[in-house]
Amino acid sequence: PRRRPRSSSPTHTTSPNLPPPKLTHPTNLNPIMSGFVPGGGEIKIHDLPSHELRPGRFVHIKQYNAFTDDATMSTKQTVSRRGSLTNFISPLKGSVLFVHGSCACLDQFERLIDKLSPFLVKKGYMAESFDAYGCGKSEKKKDYAMYSEVELQEDLKVMFDKTKHNKTNYIVGHSYGTSQVIKLVNSLSPADKKTVKGIILIGGTLPGRDGGHPIMKLPSFMLNFIQPWLSKMFRSNAFHPDSNPELIAEAEARSNSNPMFMCKYFYEQTKWVTVEEVSQVDVKAMVMHGEEDKILPIAGGRSLATTLRTPLKVIPGTSHQCMEEKPDEVAKEIIAFMSS
Repeated sequence: PRRRPRSSSPTHTTSPNLPPPKLTHPTNLNPIMSGFVPGGGEIKIHDLPSHELRPGRFVHIKQYNAFTDDATMSTKQTVSRRGSLTNFISPLKGSVLFVHGSCACLDQFERLIDKLSPFLVKKGYMAESFDAYGCGKSEKKKDYAMYSEVELQEDLKVMFDKTKHNKTNYIVGHSYGTSQVIKLVNSLSPADKKTVKGIILIGGTLPGRDGGHPIMKLPSFMLNFIQPWLSKMFRSNAFHPDSNPELIAEAEARSNSNPMFMCKYFYEQTKWVTVEEVSQVDVKAMVMHGEEDKILPIAGGRSLATTLRTPLKVIPGTSHQCMEEKPDEVAKEIIAFMSS
């Protein structure tokens, strides 16, 4: 397949005539660009805007807090505190992979990762997130089969394989991403599963509704026509009324940027994890839910937690996007879980 045009940004560190950088972890990563996430400007980012995750499937990937120095085979971690720059050079000690929900994007985790950054740096963990195929800044071909549950699940498996640490891995999933994380963990080899020290499931449900909302059965041209209304409904249901208006405006803009053919292809082929599959999970798990979630009500979160035999952590004053609405509180729960 034809490769996407490369960025002409002066921060591009590879020749335009060379193949895209490999995401071999924790060595041989050639960062394309760096920047800072919103909410404090404290995390070093390495952005791979068009990485060929599998043949013909280009996705957007971000890695946070660390980059590889091939000369020393060590991990350089940088975090800015109160105007001073502190550098940490040490072998990578773990990986945290973030998995977003249906038709969402990695941007939804950036406030949370920002709040987690001091803990991640202290522990020597790298964080990774990616836009699933068709979502966010990833490639969006008009090909129904490319959005199947099987293809998206295989993408997640390859993403884990490329970014996993050989001893310590955590996986964070939100919404439909919780279902994908459970399926991923259940599919791992005994050796890989042993490295998964915990999964964090935010805003999930059990059981889920396969195929998405019935409105996604409408033709794409009709969905295009009602897209502003759909985005408005998402905004009102996904966020608590007291949420930051700027945050809500950002989410609505992201929603309006989604091509509706992609949403249709994605939702029609969703297949949520079953009770039997959840019962098979044999790694440590935490379940978290927004107290007033109107997208996936908290009853589904309770069912998921009960089946996993773990307490439900409730985030008061939030809805479906609790990790964006109250990232400090969500980060506090995650840090406690990862420290236990």
